[in-house]
Amino acid sequence: MEVVWKMLWGSLVWLSIMVQFFLLSHFAMKYPVRNIRSKITGGKSSHVVKLIVDKNQVEMNNGIVKVILSRPYGNVRGITYQGVENLLDSSLDRDDRGYWDCSWEDVNGKNGEVFQVITQKNNQVEVSFKTTWKRSDPLPALNVDKRYVMLSGSSGFYAYAIYERFKGWPGMFLWETRIVFKLSHRFQYLAISDSRQRLMPTSADRGRGQSLAYPEAVMLKNPSNSKFKGEVDDKYQYSSETKDDSLHGWISLIKGIGFWIITPSHEFRTAGPLKQDLTCHMFMSKHYTGVPLNVTFENGEPWKKVFGPVFIHLNSVSNRTKAISLWDDAKQQG
Repeated sequence: MEVVWKMLWGSLVWLSIMVQFFLLSHFAMKYPVRNIRSKITGGKSSHVVKLIVDKNQVEMNNGIVKVILSRPYGNVRGITYQGVENLLDSSLDRDDRGYWDCSWEDVNGKNGEVFQVITQKNNQVEVSFKTTWKRSDPLPALNVDKRYVMLSGSSGFYAYAIYERFKGWPGMFLWETRIVFKLSHRFQYLAISDSRQRLMPTSADRGRGQSLAYPEAVMLKNPSNSKFKGEVDDKYQYSSETKDDSLHGWISLIKGIGFWIITPSHEFRTAGPLKQDLTCHMFMSKHYTGVPLNVTFENGEPWKKVFGPVFIHLNSVSNRTKAISLWDDAKQQG
């Protein structure tokens, strides 16, 4: 009896497998598998990463994004994506559109002096723009090596910088460093978190506003969007704690394009996860604390630190009425 039962059970299992195979084959023929692509696009091209270097600028292009950098300064002059020639503000001086900002003793600067190709392969390009301090130079006694990386199939590019001092160098302090991108007027919608998103007044709206107690605060008097009339616009309204600033960016509702700064780790930032700061790609600053958070170096003190990397991610949507959904897509990149 046991032998008969085992034979019967084996036959049932075999029959079940055959039925499932038949059904799968039938539906595969009737409903062939389709390559379903998201309506939100970022990348996925297998295009070789191209590097073009000339006397005054450097171009990185992976077939999805093209980035133009000044040589030897390493400023971001242009970002081309989805048929838009430049996502940055072309009305500005070309070296004032995207740059690293290093502030010490109320001075800004540190442009690159020497350009170098670090990596050049079909699937990856990394370039360096380095300034090396010499004793004949004024302060700060600091080497700054700005790096940009582009990968094949990636809808964006990476940026990081290596700051370094050597033993015996004179003392100094840093109070701020950041990476800056000044976007074109096409970008009107700011997104910081799921609950902190809104249309923003333009710089022209602010220019027509009433200055308040300090320069950053302006009451909007004659804005292009009448809904903003009477509002106070102030960059400090958009601050957040470091732990909550892994992603922020802007959306062009006109073009259906998102421009995002993604910070995968906050370990390189000063003052810990509860430090409050501006959501403008700030890596270290004394905002909300003052002088105690200046990074101070004694005479002769060596130091080396990597700031970043951050990922500048671009995405787009074909249906521009769904442009705000680009925020959710950007969150999936983190």
